[in-house]
Amino acid sequence: MASLSTKLYGLWLMSRPLILPSGVLAYAVGVAIAAADGPVAWQPQAVGLVLTMLANLAAHYADEYADADTDALARHTGMSGGSGAIAAGFADRALALRAALVVSLLTILFGVWAVVTEAIPVVAGIILTLGLLGGWLYSVPPAALERRGWGELTNALLGGLLMPLMAYACAHGVPPLRVYLQLLPIVAAALVCIIGVHWADRHADAQVGKYTLAVIYGKKVRWWWWASLLLAYGLPVCFSPWLVPPTVVLSVVATLPVGLYTAFRLTRTDSPVAGAATMVVLMLAHIAGYLWWMVIR
Repeated sequence: MASLSTKLYGLWLMSRPLILPSGVLAYAVGVAIAAADGPVAWQPQAVGLVLTMLANLAAHYADEYADADTDALARHTGMSGGSGAIAAGFADRALALRAALVVSLLTILFGVWAVVTEAIPVVAGIILTLGLLGGWLYSVPPAALERRGWGELTNALLGGLLMPLMAYACAHGVPPLRVYLQLLPIVAAALVCIIGVHWADRHADAQVGKYTLAVIYGKKVRWWWWASLLLAYGLPVCFSPWLVPPTVVLSVVATLPVGLYTAFRLTRTDSPVAGAATMVVLMLAHIAGYLWWMVIR
């Protein structure tokens, strides 16, 4: 039987500590958009962020449980191939499932408390519920969307849309349609990242019958990549200035060398770094652009 210290280390690895901060970054995009719309109270934002990260953590544990077969065959990079904790013997599927269930229960209980005490608005509680449910549907049967060609879009919507929406809802209540449109470039950026992760894992995924876009389309998946890159960079330009501030466009354009490098590297490397870096710099660009707009307008 594994020792307590081994299990704790396994839980730490399965939390995917290199990926969790991207959830904070996605949430920060929502905070920046909310701040550009009006004053933001930081106490609801703190509660919303904790709830968002708990739901994200539950999704990671659920994914470790569901993907133990493919992760045992994949190369673990911290961003792709899972955590490697189960394959290395630091954890097992039962521990991953228990962790996912416990963290999900904590998320539900804390979320109910937050809504009942009006620490966050009801709409934020609804978004949290959708995110928690989506995390399970993404990985775990019978839905297991990531194994049916729907994983990339689901993942991008969870990280690029719901996480920022949670922040906005904690600040101003029900997000208007405009905010959903403002977040479409972030969804596209998240697609760039997750397609790259699945490209790195394609051989292991194919062996266990996990049908990601990379497995389904092979090298032709680059067309999905290029379309996602085009949307990530093109939508802010199309939406400006009536929807997206010009400062956001300028910030996004400043990251274009990273996007072009990623476009060149698509299917030429098994590393997920370029796609992940593109998502990160684009999120930072949006945050910087909205904050810049607040200063100069």
